[in-house]
Amino acid sequence: MSYRRLMDPKFLIFTPLVLLLMALAACGGTSAEPIVVEKEVIKEIIKEVQIEKEVIKEVPVTKIVEKEVIKTVEKAYVVTRAAPTAVPKAAQTGKVVVDKLIAVLATPTKQSALDCQVTGSATVNHRPSVEYLLGVDHSTGEIVPHLAEEWKASDDMRSFNVKLRKGVKFHNGFGEFSADDVLHSFSYYTNDTCKASYSDYFRNDPGTDVEVINDHEIVIKTPVRPALLYDYWLSEYRGVPISSKAQWDQGCPQGSAQYKLRKESPASVEGYCALGAKGVEANPSRTGPYQYVNFEKGVNWEYDRVPYDHWRVNPDFAALEIKMVKEPATRLAILLAREAHVGSLTRALNQEALDGGLEIADASVEAVTTFMIFGGSYFAKAVEAAYDPMPWALRGEVGRKVRMAMNKALDRDKINEAIFDGQGSRQWVASLHPAFPAGYNPDWEEKWDELYGYDPKRAKELLAEAGFPNGFEVREKLFPLSGVPEQPDFMEAAAGYWEAIGLQPKLEEVEFSRWREAYRGLKTQCCVYPFRGPAAPMATRVHFYYSAERFFRATVTDSIEEKKTKALGTTDKALANGLWQEVADELYYGVHTMPLFTLPVQAIYDPEVIAEYIFLGPPGGSYNNLENIKGVRR
Repeated sequence: MSYRRLMDPKFLIFTPLVLLLMALAACGGTSAEPIVVEKEVIKEIIKEVQIEKEVIKEVPVTKIVEKEVIKTVEKAYVVTRAAPTAVPKAAQTGKVVVDKLIAVLATPTKQSALDCQVTGSATVNHRPSVEYLLGVDHSTGEIVPHLAEEWKASDDMRSFNVKLRKGVKFHNGFGEFSADDVLHSFSYYTNDTCKASYSDYFRNDPGTDVEVINDHEIVIKTPVRPALLYDYWLSEYRGVPISSKAQWDQGCPQGSAQYKLRKESPASVEGYCALGAKGVEANPSRTGPYQYVNFEKGVNWEYDRVPYDHWRVNPDFAALEIKMVKEPATRLAILLAREAHVGSLTRALNQEALDGGLEIADASVEAVTTFMIFGGSYFAKAVEAAYDPMPWALRGEVGRKVRMAMNKALDRDKINEAIFDGQGSRQWVASLHPAFPAGYNPDWEEKWDELYGYDPKRAKELLAEAGFPNGFEVREKLFPLSGVPEQPDFMEAAAGYWEAIGLQPKLEEVEFSRWREAYRGLKTQCCVYPFRGPAAPMATRVHFYYSAERFFRATVTDSIEEKKTKALGTTDKALANGLWQEVADELYYGVHTMPLFTLPVQAIYDPEVIAEYIFLGPPGGSYNNLENIKGVRR
C-alpha cells in the first residue's frame, strides 16, 4: 500500500530558508514509483518441534530438515522500484573518459579509518574497500554470498555453520582471508570500547562466540536465539567488517599474550591486538575492490583499484576519491563545475542540477523513511527511572492531545513539495514502511485526518484542552544524516508551524555523535529530534526503535515490550504478524510518533563520465556500491 502523492506546488511562508528551498524546488520528480514485489517462499517446518532449519547456498535459498516437515507457502516482501533510473549507456568500448572517479558527499560526524571509531552513516567512506561475510544484491536488496559462500542455521537457531570463500586476498600483501581473520574481526568489533553502531548487538544482544573449525569454516554461536534473522545482521546491511589479523598482529610481537579481551569474553574469543590500531589506522588492509591510499579528516578519502583481478568486481575506474563537503549548495557547485562526477544533494536542488546538465539516479530499493521523534517517551517500567516528561510525554490523554496538536500543526503536503520536491510517499507510523506487514492498516485511513491531518485551529484547541493554552517551549535538535540531508530543513519548517499554534520552538544545531550519546543514554527528555531509517520489516524496526533494551526507545511501553517479546519468540508467522499489527496500532492510535515520508535515495551524476550507477540505497541511505559504477568509454 505504498504510494506517492504528487501535489500542485505550494508555498511555505514562515521562514526565509524554506522560501529559498521552494524557489529551488522542481515541479516534477524523476524517481520511479515504488512497488512491492511479492515472492512465494517455501517454508519447511519440523512437524514434531515446530522449528525451522535453514541452509543457504550461493544465491538460491534451500530449506532442509532431517525430520518430517510440513511445507507451506508464504509471501516475502521486497520494496523495490519499477526499474532503476534509466541512465544513458555509452558504447562500452574503448577507454573510460576519466581514470579517477570523484564523489562528493556530506561530511559525517565521526571520521576515522578504524571500524570501531565510526557510526553507521560514516561507513560509506569505508565501503569501497570493506567486505562482509554476507553481501546484498545492489539491484534487489536480497542477501547473497560474500566472503561466506554458505551458511546454515542449527535446529535451535543458536549456532550458524559458515563456509568461507577461498583465495580472497587482503590488500598490501597481508595474505589470504581465512577463519582466523573472522575470529579477529569479531573480537575487535565486540571489544568494550567499540563505538560502531551495531557492535553492541554482537557484543551483548544476543552476543557472539566464534569457533574456528578449519581455515575456511567457522561456527558462530549466540548465548540465546537471536531476536531477528541473523543473516540480516551478518550481511553488509549491519555486519562486522572483516579486517586482517596479520596486519593488526604487527603491533603485538609477543602474540596473543598481548591481546586485549573484553570484560565477559567467551572462552573461544582470544581477543585482538589493540596495540596494532595505530598501524592499521595509517593504512588499513581490507579485501574489497579498492584499496586505501589516504584519508584527510574533513577533506577526502582516496582509494586505488587493487592491482589484481578481484574475486567480485573489477571497477571501471583506476582510482576513487570521496570528497567530504558539509553544505549541499557547495556540493552542487562542485558537481556543476565538473570537479566531481557523482554526489548527494538535498532534493530541493535537483532541478538546478538537471538544468546544469547533470542527471539523477534513484536507489534500486526505496531506501529510507524519515520522521520526528518525541524525546523522553519512556513509559515502560524497564526505563521508568529516566521518565521526566515534557508535555508530549505525559501519560494518558493529556500527553496524547499534545502529540495530536503537534502532528496536526504540520502541513505535510507543503513540506513534501518544498523540501522533498514532492517525492515523499505517505508514512503512517514513524520508521514503518507501508509495504511491509503491519506497516499499514486500512482502518488507519479513516482516522488520519482526526489524529494527524493538518488543522492548526484544532491543534490550538487540543493544546488548550491538554492544559497548555499558552503553549510551551519545544527544543528541536538539528543534524543531517545521509539519505536525508534535508533533516535540518524540515525541522525548521516544523518550528514555523508549531510557532503558529502558540508553541515556542528553539532550534539547536548539534553534532549527531553528541546526540547519539544522548539517545543511547536515555537523555532525550528535553527535545524533539529527526531521524531516518531503512525500509525494512516490522520486526527490525520495533527491535531498533521501540524496545526498552535497544538504543532509541523512541516510544517504549510495557504492552509493546510484551507483544514484541512474544512475536520474536514464536515460529508461528500468523501469530507474529498479528502481534506486530497490535504494536503498530498502539503506536498509531496513541499518536506516539510524528511520521513524515518514505523516500527514494538519489544520486546526482555527470552523464558525460558515468554510464550507469545502480546502487542499493540502504543501509542508512548510504551512497554505496561505488565500485559498480560503469564509466563512459570512448
